Amino acid sequence: MNPTDTLEFQPSQVPVGPLALGVWLPAGLDRLRFEAEDQERLVALGINQIEWLQRANQDSVSAEELAMAFCNHHGMRMPVYYEPRGYSPYDKLRNWATRTEVEVGFADSVRERVQELQQQWSEAAGFYGYMVGHEDYRKAYAVALRQTVEVLRQEDPSRPALTVGNIGDYASVEAFMDAFFAAGGPPNIFQHERYVFRKNVPLSGKGLQRRLQDLVRGYESVARHLQGRHGRWHAIVQAQGEIRQGEVFYRQPSAAELRVQAGLALSQGASGIIYFLYSSGAEEVLDQDSVLVERREYLGLVDRDGVPTPSYFAVQQLNGWLHRLSEVLEELHFHGGFSSSKTPRNPLLRSAAVDLAFGLFGDGVNASHLLVVNRRTGADREVGLGVYGEQVTDVVSGEKLEVLDGKFQVRLEAGGFRLLKTAPRSATE
Repeated sequence: MNPTDTLEFQPSQVPVGPLALGVWLPAGLDRLRFEAEDQERLVALGINQIEWLQRANQDSVSAEELAMAFCNHHGMRMPVYYEPRGYSPYDKLRNWATRTEVEVGFADSVRERVQELQQQWSEAAGFYGYMVGHEDYRKAYAVALRQTVEVLRQEDPSRPALTVGNIGDYASVEAFMDAFFAAGGPPNIFQHERYVFRKNVPLSGKGLQRRLQDLVRGYESVARHLQGRHGRWHAIVQAQGEIRQGEVFYRQPSAAELRVQAGLALSQGASGIIYFLYSSGAEEVLDQDSVLVERREYLGLVDRDGVPTPSYFAVQQLNGWLHRLSEVLEELHFHGGFSSSKTPRNPLLRSAAVDLAFGLFGDGVNASHLLVVNRRTGADREVGLGVYGEQVTDVVSGEKLEVLDGKFQVRLEAGGFRLLKTAPRSATE
C-alpha cells in the first residue's frame, strides 16, 4: 500500500545511504574535453559520481571509457549506458530500455546486452549500475521496463538500475513505480528532474516561493510514491543557465538557490544530489529525420573551455557541507517531510516560523532527527522553533542549542539547511 493521499507517512524501507553527489556531462558538451586539468577540477568539486557521457572518441577511446578510467582512479562511480540494438543519435537521451516493443526473445536480447556490459566493465571499480531509461513516460513502456529490470536482477544482482524523468509527466506513476522498483538486491534509483528558475522568476518574494513550491510538490510526489517500495531517489537540481533560439529560457541559479534545491530535496528523503549540468556548450535538438528543431546553449558549472564559473565554487562549498551531513544521514530512514505552512502531527516539531521546510529522519520506527530548510534565499535569518524534546543538537557542528519552554532559536544561511537531533534530556545526560 502506498498512502499518497494522506498526511501520514510510512518510513522508508531502506536508509538514505551515503549521499550521491554527481554531475551530468562532465567531459564537455558539444566537444569532448577531459584533459588532466578538467579531471583535477572534477575531483576538487567534491563529487563522487558522474553521469551522461556524450558519444565521442579520443584516439579511439570512447568518452565513456575515459570517464570510467577516471572513476577507477579517483574512487568515483558511474552508471553505464544500456540501450537496445538499433541505437541512433536521435535516441541520445531517451527510451534506451523501452524503445523496442516487447516481443518474443525480448528478455533474451536484454540478457545478451547485460552480459556484454558485464564483460566490458566487470574489472572497473567505478562500474556502479545501469542507466536504463530517460523520460519514458508512456504507460505502455512499463512492460518492457519491468522485464529489463527483472533480467538485470537475474544477471547482475549486485548493481542497481537507474532511470531519469519528471514524476509529474508519467501517464501512470504507479505503473512506472511497480515496473521499476524490484524487491531485493540493491535499491534501484529514480532520478527526478525538475527545473524552476526560468528567466522571469524573481530572486525573492512570493513569486520565488511559488516556484519553490512547484519544486517541492514534485519532490513530495516522488517520496510518497516510494513508500513501501525497495528504492531510492536522487534530485537532479538545476545548476544551468540556458538560451533557446537566442532567448534566455533558464537563468543560472544563485548560490542560495543551489542550496535550497538541495535542502528541499533532502527534506523529502533524497539520497543524492545530481547537478545539471557541469559543462557548457551548444546542443542542436534534432527530430527523427535529423531536422533541426531547436538550438540550445548551456552555461554550466564550468564554461566551454572548462574554466569554473561562480556556480562551480558555490557547488564546491555546498558539496563540502553535504559530505559532512551524509556521515549522519546515511544511516537514517526518511520518516516524512512537510512545510511550515502545513505541519502535520509529528513527534518532533511543535511550531515553526514561516517559509521553512522540514524532513523527519529516524531508525525506521521512531523519528529522532529534524532537517530544517530555509526557503528564503535573500539573506541569512534566525528562526524560532517549538519542539517536544528537551535537547537539540546540530549533528554536523555538534552545537547544543538552548531550549527554553520547548522553544529555541536557530540560525540558517540563505537557502541553507541544518540537521538537528532532538531528544528528552534524560536520554542524553
